Amino acid sequence: MTGENLDLFGDRLVTKRVSALHKLSRDFDKSLGHSASDSMRDAGMMFGVDKHPQIVKMEDGTELPTRSYAVVREPIPSDNQHKVLATVGKDWTTLQAEELGAMLDPIADKFPIESLGWVGDGQKIYLTLNAGISQIAGEEHNLYWLIADHRDGNGSLSIAFTPVRVVCMNALVHGMNQSKVSVSIKHNKRIHADTSFYLDIFNQMAKTKDSVVDAMNSMSKNKLIDEEIESIVNYAYPSASLPTKLKLSNGVTADDVPSDVWKRILTNKKENQEEWDKRQGRIQRIRDNAMERFNVFNDEFPKLANTSWAVYNAVVETEDYRRGHDSSATALFGSRAESKTRAFSKALALV
Repeated sequence: MTGENLDLFGDRLVTKRVSALHKLSRDFDKSLGHSASDSMRDAGMMFGVDKHPQIVKMEDGTELPTRSYAVVREPIPSDNQHKVLATVGKDWTTLQAEELGAMLDPIADKFPIESLGWVGDGQKIYLTLNAGISQIAGEEHNLYWLIADHRDGNGSLSIAFTPVRVVCMNALVHGMNQSKVSVSIKHNKRIHADTSFYLDIFNQMAKTKDSVVDAMNSMSKNKLIDEEIESIVNYAYPSASLPTKLKLSNGVTADDVPSDVWKRILTNKKENQEEWDKRQGRIQRIRDNAMERFNVFNDEFPKLANTSWAVYNAVVETEDYRRGHDSSATALFGSRAESKTRAFSKALALV
């Protein structure tokens, strides 16, 4: 991305929007009464993954064992080849989609499957379950549970609470590791034995729904001063870290090194400084767009103007609808979700 007048939103910021929660998903008619397993099977999500030991093959053909394993996905209709999804350790344990569906079937009787999908080549699979409607900040919100299984060795089986504004379908995704209404089950040897524990935790999380709604409503009542508003936006979008080479060159003077080395340092310093300035500029443009969305939110909802809720919604809208990563799930699991999480935690802390 280049250019000082970069339009971060493109044509995605329109009246009729699609939630980031559903951009990658297949939606289901709740009246059909699909079980979790039926829905996953219908969406082609029941592909299996297996763990295989990795070896190092030397030039002379000698094979050396390692302590690592490959997580391999079986062929799927869109890719008829086996696919390596991750490298994991010996304790990492597979949870098949069939097994996950069976665990969710009794829960889906109470919370119907709303949407589901997968990320990348199958590194993550996820489902949303409908938990009804509630009033937050004077607006109706659809309430969801987001269940995601990470098969890339870097995550766990997670559940998070996800309210979505009915009016504009603005996805409010909380960080799975920071939200009080979330649980993670590691891919270890206990993952299957912990099925009953998993279900109990889910039911406990369902009971906390009202307390989460209360916390969100509290965010709609506190008025912030300009410095607090800026602090939320800056916390959501922290400044770019200074490159190591630039840190080093900033601590060196012409008296410290020979002249030829000093010239090389100056050349590298200029390049590194320009790169850092570009990254900082991009972050600032995103901050500016978030403030623009904040002002729009204030105009649309004057009773909620200048509240923690207003700033948080501005960050969420920025991340859900600006350009880039349209076919990814960064709004749910990656960098965009992390920005929302930071904004939520900071905004709630100011209540």
